[in-house]
Amino acid sequence: MKISIAIGKEVPEKFPAVLRGDIEGSIKKAKEIGYDAVEIHVENPKLLDVGSVLEILKREKISISTFGTGLAFVKEGLSFTHSDECVREKAIERVKEFIDIAKIFNAKVIIGSIRGKLPEGEKERYENYALECFAKVLEKAEKEEVELLIEPINRYETNFINTTKEALELIEKLSSKYLKIHLDTFHMNIEEENFHKAVMLAGDKLGHIHFADSNRKYPGSGHINFVEVKNALESINYNGVIAFEYLPLPDSETAAVKGLEFVKNLFKN
Repeated sequence: MKISIAIGKEVPEKFPAVLRGDIEGSIKKAKEIGYDAVEIHVENPKLLDVGSVLEILKREKISISTFGTGLAFVKEGLSFTHSDECVREKAIERVKEFIDIAKIFNAKVIIGSIRGKLPEGEKERYENYALECFAKVLEKAEKEEVELLIEPINRYETNFINTTKEALELIEKLSSKYLKIHLDTFHMNIEEENFHKAVMLAGDKLGHIHFADSNRKYPGSGHINFVEVKNALESINYNGVIAFEYLPLPDSETAAVKGLEFVKNLFKN
């Protein structure tokens, strides 16, 4: 099982990227600590120096598992459900740019908060906006053979796709083998009946998973039953990446080290 860690450049204080600052430096730090891969969070993939990143990945013998698109929503307000068609088009183009760079690194692209929210009273209309956007980015993803990951997010952050069941319904509507589910234990702890049932429901549609505890800190620091999560992943023969996306508390390095230690011990048993 490969383990990845979320890294980000110029991210907000409460954004759940564990290692922060210079991307190349964070990649090196992740390797030093013992990670197999990194998950990169930037608002615009054009901010990355592709040549430099490729060089350090080769030198450090580490890979990129995923690209997060959430900062484009957090920092720029881009989303698939924005009332302004021009903003929706910008969101589409941004995700397409992430697809292009993900292809270079053989990585996946997460569709989390960039999908947006549904205004009360107009949910159907705005969901149709989102479906149109998804269709356009999936056309690009299929052409480039890059997997997109739809992430259920808790009700306090969005009202659009909170559960595994809702994510599966979206996947069924869009009917693309390049759209999979990305689960996050922090959000699951709020929205799902139990972890085992949610993972089993996702089944072979599960393309990625984030580990974060109930307090959005490193695994083992809260009350989530990660044994239940582990057993469910093994039941569906999940062989993808486990990625850490949580707050860098008490500090980045401690959080990175403790999370990795916890999960390595978890999968020993």
